[in-house]
Amino acid sequence: MADSKEKDFANFTQLVRGRRMSRSFTRDEVDADLVDVLVDLARLAPRAGNTQGIEFLILESNDVDDYWKTTFNEKNRDDFPWPNLFNAPVLILIWVDPERYVERYSEDDKRKSGLGRGTSAWQTPYWWVDGGMAAMTILLGAESRGLGALFFGLFDHEEDVKAKFGVPQGFKSIGAIALGYASTEQRKSKSLDRPKREFYDVLHRGRWSS
Repeated sequence: MADSKEKDFANFTQLVRGRRMSRSFTRDEVDADLVDVLVDLARLAPRAGNTQGIEFLILESNDVDDYWKTTFNEKNRDDFPWPNLFNAPVLILIWVDPERYVERYSEDDKRKSGLGRGTSAWQTPYWWVDGGMAAMTILLGAESRGLGALFFGLFDHEEDVKAKFGVPQGFKSIGAIALGYASTEQRKSKSLDRPKREFYDVLHRGRWSS
């Protein structure tokens, strides 16, 4: 059993260290059942109070084209550094409903927290935290199955996307994940030139120290 756990951890370590965002995709299709499995795993990610306030919108084929037409004017694509991003055959849009968190924390077992008073009572809005955990679950799952993935925000296109695809007004966007098979040609993002801080630069034990 111990050997099995050590192997699992070694595999997990390799998975996390090897994961990268993919900005260039082939046009190869992704099996729909695999997409469903990834979303189902994201459904099982941690939730504050086990609140059921996260939902997923999967876009494929023509819906993907409609998404890009809604959010990315074709005139602006001419000088876009990653034109093969638009080849990704699947987009997974992650949405949260803050009011469901308020409702959950209005229930008897959570009422004393005071978080049922409204979204403004949440010093840390856990719908964003939970949505991030769901997104990371999909990213790691995609990596484990040899898929490329890119997380990106909707930014000022959120309302247009909601209107186009019928997303209820109460929902807020965590972001979207482009999913597909990564192209062998990946133009590096300038962000990768920024070095990661060293382990002991970010670690504090017992008390904060500079």
